Amino acid sequence: MDPFRFTLRQLQHFIAAADAGTVTAAAEQVHISQAAMSQSLNELERSVGQQLMVRTRTHGIRLTSSGRRFLADARELVGRAADVQQVMSDRSDELIGPLDIGCYTAVAPFWVPFIAENFIVPNPQVTVQITEGDGKALQQQMLEGRFDTVFTHTGHLIEGVRHQVIRRGQGYALVNPSHRLAGRKSVHVAEFGDDPFVLLDVPAVRENQLPKLRANGLEPNIQWRSTSFEAVRGLVARGLGWSVLVQRPPVNMSYDGLPLETIELEDFEPSDICIAYAQERRSRRLSELISVCQTEAARLDAQVATNRAAGGM
Repeated sequence: MDPFRFTLRQLQHFIAAADAGTVTAAAEQVHISQAAMSQSLNELERSVGQQLMVRTRTHGIRLTSSGRRFLADARELVGRAADVQQVMSDRSDELIGPLDIGCYTAVAPFWVPFIAENFIVPNPQVTVQITEGDGKALQQQMLEGRFDTVFTHTGHLIEGVRHQVIRRGQGYALVNPSHRLAGRKSVHVAEFGDDPFVLLDVPAVRENQLPKLRANGLEPNIQWRSTSFEAVRGLVARGLGWSVLVQRPPVNMSYDGLPLETIELEDFEPSDICIAYAQERRSRRLSELISVCQTEAARLDAQVATNRAAGGM
């Protein structure tokens, strides 16, 4: 049998270069010199007998049509190799291999620090990379092989992905304590009428939240927009409008120390926090990540229930 003409290391370098967009950035990512990265890529192209990328000084790396097709195969081969390595290491109970995670921007502040402390640090043999962005765009990249999993909302799922709910979510109204509806336990969306609205201005919210509000009889009077979760909370805290959010910080206070209030929405469809993935068979690394997150979600839910009970006493 003829030996393989290329190595897994070369495939890893090719994937890094395709993702980073430049040889220099790819070399820094995998901790080798730029010259070594260029040599590895050149040897890979010679091995497969195809030009996989065009490299220019001004535009970095652009994949050829052959390169785009080969990239999907390279990701599959490297992922499968990691799975085989994991099987061989199961007796020691160690997790080994890469895990590329996409995380919806609004979810990231709540889950990335937890993942770092409770999954990345305890599993040093797992190479984790986390990329934040729009939930739907990240899922599309996942289907193309860029990510192993994506943290997002069930309301943002796209066709062709599987998912596992890690925490139940429900949109709520966020208001300043002086708002006319403050103090209410729950309200209907339409009760906000023409009150100024503060929009978390990201694609997933524009495409999912606004249609939900309109379906329940409210045309939001959008006066303020921000792509920042905390900036939205800060605008609401200053009495500039109200908003609808799903993620719930444990403290009803803005960054600058101003109070906030939350009101349950009686007619707003839930949007659970979930982990989306593309493959029917999950790697042990991904299964363990899901388990760790579900345990944390259960703890948080229990904490919320305790706090509510204490508040009602």
